[in-house]
Amino acid sequence: MDDFGTRTMCKPGDSLPMEAHIFSFGLGGIIVPSEAVQELSDATIEFCKRWDVPQLHGNKIRTGKGKFGFLKKDEERKNRFFEELDALIIEKRITAHACVICRPGYRDRYYEKHAEGSRWEMSRTAFDIAVERAAKYARLVGRKLSIAYERTGATEDRLIENYFQGLLKNGTGFDATNSSKHSPLTTDELTETLLTIWPDGKSNPMLQLADLVLHPLGHRPTGLQNRAHDRLSDAGQIIDLRSNGDETIAVKYSCYDDPYKVWVNPRNT
Repeated sequence: MDDFGTRTMCKPGDSLPMEAHIFSFGLGGIIVPSEAVQELSDATIEFCKRWDVPQLHGNKIRTGKGKFGFLKKDEERKNRFFEELDALIIEKRITAHACVICRPGYRDRYYEKHAEGSRWEMSRTAFDIAVERAAKYARLVGRKLSIAYERTGATEDRLIENYFQGLLKNGTGFDATNSSKHSPLTTDELTETLLTIWPDGKSNPMLQLADLVLHPLGHRPTGLQNRAHDRLSDAGQIIDLRSNGDETIAVKYSCYDDPYKVWVNPRNT
């Protein structure tokens, strides 16, 4: 599990236009069968050695920074790199999943509704939804679920651990009436399905792949063409396409109500 964008709620005065990573916040990444982790990790490490790059880092790849500078200079080498990267990620054992929230939309929906000290944390909302839906998927395929997430800092990591423990003790905690249409798992079902959670760094190949997969899911609300998302969709790797038609096992895009249904690119204003 990795994160996309800014995890704090927008301030009351923040307004459009916003960069995509400010407009949206997401938690998610990849779901992989435990028996495939070693093989996929080895393939990722071998890829990095072959291309003489330290780790796969989405932002550095997209901007051609550091060891990825050749992507801006050598078109032929760039094309081969992305062909091989596609082969690494477009893999039937990898399922793409996330919860992505519109930050200004979330603020408008909840800022006035709850007092300062009791406001629902946006990152908790994203975590609970992403994990609950991943747990549903695990149950669908007869599995249990463990979570590795990217280490950020002591405070942030403690929050993630608390969210996980909260799911085990109390379930998602969403309003029962409002959430009933999503058929959330009960506390007993979550306790039965969720095994453990731990932090790790970008040296973990699975977190490198999670970073690369989460970005196109988080970037989708911009409406801009995204080749990575198209490839995942065409390959049937997005969780929605593996849920046997269950709409509650899907990538969740939340709070993209008017006036945030259409993203405004700040570079065009």
